[in-house]
Amino acid sequence: MSLKKHPDYREELKRLEDTIEYVINAISAAEENRRRLRADTREAYVDLDPLDSSLSYVRIMTNAKFLDMLEKNYDGLIRSRKKPYFSRIDFRSDGAAEPEKLYIGKMSLSRAEDDFPLIVDWRSPIASVYYDGRLGHVAYNTPAGIQGGELQMKRQYTINNGNLENILDVDITTTDTFLQAALGENKDNRLKDIVSTIQAEQNEIIRADIGSPLIVQGAAGSGKTTIALHRIAYLIYTYEETFDPDNFLIIAPNSLFLNYISEVLPELGVEKVRQSTFIDLAYELSGTSYKLASPDEKLIKLISHSRQADSNELELLRRISEFKGSLEFKGMMDRYVASLEQAFIPNQNFNLEEHTIFTADEIKKMFLTDFSYLPLYKRIPEIKKALSNKLKRDRASIIKEVEDYYDKQIERLRDTMKPSEERRAQAVALMDARDGKVESLKRTAKTAVAKYLSLLPRQDVMHYYRELAVNPENFTEFYRGVPDSVFVSCLCKHNLALLSKKTIEYEDLTALMYLKYKVFAFDKNMDIKYMIIDEAQDFSLFQIYALKEIFDTELFTILGDLAQGIHSYRGITDWKEVVQRVFKRGNCRYLTLEQSYRTTIEIMNAANEIIKMSGLQGLVPAKPVVRHGEKPGIYRLTAKDKMLDALEERLKLLKSSRYNTIAVICKTTEECGRVKKLLDKRGRLSAKQLSPDDISYEGGTVIVPSYLAKGLEFDAVIICAFEDDYLLEELDLKLLYVAMTRALHSLDIICTDKNMALLEQMAEGLMVDVVKE
Repeated sequence: MSLKKHPDYREELKRLEDTIEYVINAISAAEENRRRLRADTREAYVDLDPLDSSLSYVRIMTNAKFLDMLEKNYDGLIRSRKKPYFSRIDFRSDGAAEPEKLYIGKMSLSRAEDDFPLIVDWRSPIASVYYDGRLGHVAYNTPAGIQGGELQMKRQYTINNGNLENILDVDITTTDTFLQAALGENKDNRLKDIVSTIQAEQNEIIRADIGSPLIVQGAAGSGKTTIALHRIAYLIYTYEETFDPDNFLIIAPNSLFLNYISEVLPELGVEKVRQSTFIDLAYELSGTSYKLASPDEKLIKLISHSRQADSNELELLRRISEFKGSLEFKGMMDRYVASLEQAFIPNQNFNLEEHTIFTADEIKKMFLTDFSYLPLYKRIPEIKKALSNKLKRDRASIIKEVEDYYDKQIERLRDTMKPSEERRAQAVALMDARDGKVESLKRTAKTAVAKYLSLLPRQDVMHYYRELAVNPENFTEFYRGVPDSVFVSCLCKHNLALLSKKTIEYEDLTALMYLKYKVFAFDKNMDIKYMIIDEAQDFSLFQIYALKEIFDTELFTILGDLAQGIHSYRGITDWKEVVQRVFKRGNCRYLTLEQSYRTTIEIMNAANEIIKMSGLQGLVPAKPVVRHGEKPGIYRLTAKDKMLDALEERLKLLKSSRYNTIAVICKTTEECGRVKKLLDKRGRLSAKQLSPDDISYEGGTVIVPSYLAKGLEFDAVIICAFEDDYLLEELDLKLLYVAMTRALHSLDIICTDKNMALLEQMAEGLMVDVVKE
């Protein structure tokens, strides 16, 4: 049905025009209010009297608050001008005579004159009916309880630049044409919001109870990252009285990824949410100045040397990473800190000369018991305060005691000796001794506390970490159980080689951050109440546990895909471990996302076949939505020039098909460099090579290593295996799976006639041999 033949076209067009007109008027009113408030604030600053500024100060603060609210609403109005809403539901609440027509958009807007809802925010309780409900009787949660009613209509709109382009009515039998259209669009260089196409299983995660930690195992393309961002927007809207946006922290895998997702939250009307990589966060909190070895160095070694028969070195690297990310290492550090705590206070009384103010046992009790809630070095100011206060109180009585002692000696002298020059001389000597002693006590009192505190340790976090990490004897003392002496020796030598160069590796960051928290506390206070971890399959148990303890919260949403766990040597291999060992209260929820919205059926079927070969336990293959495309093509060629010819021809064809984002994915950075050099030498096509240091992706054609492509998506992907091969090993299969599942519409593999032998084990018909020599 054409748009204008829809029976409600004129009504809907009029509704859209009226809404846009109201939005434009609201923008004008907001701009006028903004000018007025700013003028009033300037006037208040002029009137500000330093001696009596209360009224002007109140004006300034009140105006600032209103301006902040106005700016937030103003940005939402500007965004709504071109697309005020995307759907409508007709919902008749139980007991009501008539249904309400509710238009759903990214912000709420009501008419000022009668409070009539022009737009309902997608995060509101009733909007969940649009995402979850089918026509008929439905129910949804509200703060007052469950509300039931009849959903009589679901309608979707395509609105661009204020123009109504399509109307689609949704019922039980229709396929989601709206979703299909969205998935069929070409990509640009940023992730987009999905408020108009959120699916029921995604909506369940977005609106999940805030009080329980949540773990989401999501297949490639299931929308994990987008869901995480929409969940933040939902929680900020729902709990705005409890949380500020900067109480939320998103931890993403790298700066490139943060840039890729940067536009989603502002588009949803959310600003000031903290975003960081784990590396940046750990450096900020630990305060270490040691440089970081490449975070992907071990992965690159594992990839590059996977063909070597002698794998002792690789196995050692795996074991070191696994141990540093384990809760066993965390427990070892706890016992080490406990030993520091016991030895922190010297076995020495705090005296004012020969007078004891505190015994060593009393000070130790204060340190170990009274101030046990504080990190070790944060207890020093409390000890100092206690010593100073007691010294201040005792000094007067000690001086009085000294004065009384000498005064009694002088009085006895007067009682026992007749007046004489000798008595006078002895009396003067006693008075001088008294005055000298008093002056000495006063002088000593001024430095007594500082002198005692100088006996306490004064080290930095790297000193303590080095003491633990390079000393095999410490493993014997603090490791619970009997450690493998050969492994411990290798581990300590490995650590010593790094630390001697003032270098640390990625796995050291958690330990340093945790040690700084336990021993020193952080220099900067970060009031984080809710944490989102994306690509969490590459995190270790220790990382998640440390974040939970450091920020004193169990409010987590953790999202990942074990099938993409290319850092499994240091990361999580089973979500059950997180549920059982990190969140021990037993209230952690575990949900799965099996539906993949990214790739076509043909691409997803081929990728699923690859990950099946890994033998990973408990993984459910991704289920692609019903969206078809061409089968992935394989180009098997004997000569490098011919492979390069095929790559250039394919790139030209993809560009002519109006694909905005194309990725040439190689296994390693070295292979990316070789392909880039060959393309540049020919000079026919340009492509940017992405590296871990890049902070932005501007679209177009890029060359990217497989492990850096994780989390990104492209219209078309060409996997190049000119020299590097993918073997029938877990890591290689995961890397290939990651590379294949980056593609939305088109996937090709260009390789030598001898590489990619594992493709021969796939079921027939999943891929097409375009060229075979």
